[in-house]
Amino acid sequence: MRLLIAALAIGLVLTLLLINLGEEMTIYTDFQTAASQPSKTFHVVAEWVDRENSYYDPSQDVFHFRAKDTLGTVRWVQYPDPKPINFDAAQRIVLIGHHQDTVFFAEKILMKCPSKYKEPSAQVSSSMARPE
Repeated sequence: MRLLIAALAIGLVLTLLLINLGEEMTIYTDFQTAASQPSKTFHVVAEWVDRENSYYDPSQDVFHFRAKDTLGTVRWVQYPDPKPINFDAAQRIVLIGHHQDTVFFAEKILMKCPSKYKEPSAQVSSSMARPE
């Protein structure tokens, strides 16, 4: 009898954990899909475009810029902070947030900098070779 109660308790705890985990998970998608479900949080992989029209509004502490997702859809993005430090060097960005009307509201921005993914140069590799 104790074994049955313990098994049921463990099953209940695991079920609750899976339900909570499922609610917290976000999905990588594009702007179109995010627009169809404005109450959900999504990760959108994009690149910064139309850089000359980007601006920071200090009175509202909001950075406004345009981004293009992997399917080519371009949207205005609002980020509630100044432009991130490595934003200019980022090859791609991951916008974490939700879509409302025609704007994506990014709560976080993750930068994918090209320098982090470059192969070491041949010169560095050859200097690490063992002397003969």
